[in-house]
Amino acid sequence: MTLGRQSLQFKKNRRLPVKTLTLALALFFFVLAASQAGAKGELAAGPTNYEMVEAPTAYILAHGGYDLVTKMYENGGLFLRADIGFQDFFMFGFSANATNVVGSGTIQIQTPRLFLKFKLLDQKTAPVAVAVAWDDRGYGTVADGRFTPGLQKGFYGVVSHEFPELGFLQVHGGINAVSFDNFNSSRDLGLFTGASFAVAPPLAFNLELDKLLTSFWQFNANVVFNVNNPLRVAIEFRDINNGAAFSRIAEVQYVSFF
Repeated sequence: MTLGRQSLQFKKNRRLPVKTLTLALALFFFVLAASQAGAKGELAAGPTNYEMVEAPTAYILAHGGYDLVTKMYENGGLFLRADIGFQDFFMFGFSANATNVVGSGTIQIQTPRLFLKFKLLDQKTAPVAVAVAWDDRGYGTVADGRFTPGLQKGFYGVVSHEFPELGFLQVHGGINAVSFDNFNSSRDLGLFTGASFAVAPPLAFNLELDKLLTSFWQFNANVVFNVNNPLRVAIEFRDINNGAAFSRIAEVQYVSFF
């Protein structure tokens, strides 16, 4: 769709558990080779909007594509991400996060986190797109390995379907487990669903329901404006359903090709 084809989350930090990191890294070795990268500035052949607001889609960056994302959130927080796409089925990334970067208070920097995503099915050859991933990236403060307010997704599976005949509409849905260490379904297991659509080539919207099996479920939305390829600017509205927690987050994304 247009938004994809335009080259479209308390006190002591803890490192990623060794066995979990081992599982995530093992997935990496499923990727045996990568072919020639796409030409710089080339448009993606399929949707590349790999997330809605905080919930993911089944899409990935195009082969040879990369992006750099900056989010500025409450308490002077700064969240940085970088992602790279390989072939038509794999992307990986890293993140860095710190609070009190802007304003007063001691700057608190969290351990960098890892992201690995595999697209198992593509809508070009199947009725839906399907992906599985490990995403330990979140933003805010950390306790017991969990971010707040921007909770990481952990292991997840997601399905997406695009309806180009309905004005470039996409629908998404999936399930995630934040952690399998001392697993507690009331806080670690979640469902998410949502939709992405574009009213004009440079303007896209995302609506999502996230963490649906928990007491801290969220209704989130954003507006994404493609300022000038490859730069995008977004305003996120998080916790719309919870007035006490409602916040606005500014995001800047740079998307390009090697």
